[in-house]
Amino acid sequence: MSGPLAGIRVLTLENFISAPLATMWLADAGADVVKVEIPGVGDTSRGVQPVNEVDGQRRSLSFIRANRNKRSIELDLKDPTDRARFDDLLRTADIFVENLRPSAISAMGLTYEAVRAVNPRIIYGAISGFGLPEFNGGDLPYLPALDVVAQAMGGLMFRPEGADVDPVYAGFPLADIFASANMQTAIYQALFHRERTGEGACLDISMLDGVVAFNELALIMKSTLDVDASAGMHGLSHPFGAYPTADGHIVIGVLGEPVWRRFTNAMGRQDLVDRPEFGSGILRHQNRKVLDGFIADWLGEMTTSEALDALRVHDVPSAPVLRMAEVLKLDNLRERGMVVTVNDPVWGPVPMAGNPLHSSLMKDMTVNPAPDLGQHTQAVLQEWLGASEPAADSVAAHASRPEWTP
Repeated sequence: MSGPLAGIRVLTLENFISAPLATMWLADAGADVVKVEIPGVGDTSRGVQPVNEVDGQRRSLSFIRANRNKRSIELDLKDPTDRARFDDLLRTADIFVENLRPSAISAMGLTYEAVRAVNPRIIYGAISGFGLPEFNGGDLPYLPALDVVAQAMGGLMFRPEGADVDPVYAGFPLADIFASANMQTAIYQALFHRERTGEGACLDISMLDGVVAFNELALIMKSTLDVDASAGMHGLSHPFGAYPTADGHIVIGVLGEPVWRRFTNAMGRQDLVDRPEFGSGILRHQNRKVLDGFIADWLGEMTTSEALDALRVHDVPSAPVLRMAEVLKLDNLRERGMVVTVNDPVWGPVPMAGNPLHSSLMKDMTVNPAPDLGQHTQAVLQEWLGASEPAADSVAAHASRPEWTP
């Protein structure tokens, strides 16, 4: 692969989303990411619906969304021969990433200390719900955790609109995705550190930590002011959210007094600036029902386009509220490569989210489809270890498939 990480070898034991997204982004940047999977089973997400089937070949949409540009090998780590191969792969790897339960990693003998004993220069990246047990006390690190668990325990389910009555799930895997982003950042830090010192590192990424970082405003408001952040609201400002127009919705973001003055100018209501109940962002938030009445009167029967024109003339942050069908039509996203099309052998052309890191180093990203289970077993063993014998029965089954494009 070309790209800033060309030549970097990444070995993974991963499932679902949190680690697979991180390693997919590394693969996008040119790293040779090798996904080690249980023979005949693979990543659990391979079986998650919806699953499409063509000519007996079944592929899950959940799997292909987080595994482009990777290679897959099948190894049974309970088998002595396969375990020896795996340890040999570890010796030649630059990075090892896993997001299995800490108890499973310990039982497999793949803790940081065990892996470092095999390869002292390894960058060891672990994503878990609550952090690695070796660096955290108590039983919490051993509990199972999915995205919804981390969102719940980080206070995030009382932040969406409507959560003032009952807790509300955000509806997307925020904790998983942010853990992936944090892992990617930590890996780049570790690579830079190793370049200077020759030392490896242990990267302990907790999903709960990420949720708390996302929820930092609510945390500091409670810890310092003893105020609970209002559900669906920016606790330090208003207006800051969505408003209906004649043909849709817009968002208005007013943060700070200069923007507030520009907003009142856009409304033609400069008199609101001097009203004491609107004298600060917190006061506007506290008196938001009154302020929203003025905003509704101003918007009246304005269309989205008309409202945005009025706001943007006065440099007020604002935008239309788009549904996903409209998001997919944004030329900006395609021009930036944030929507890429993967030609999957079963699903056909699949538009999917691209890589959020954009730089002069990432101008020509290769796009390979997610691998079949064990598709690259023989090739990886030959390239990484110099092995010459077929390593698994799955090799012949994939011999006719298009190979990974370097």
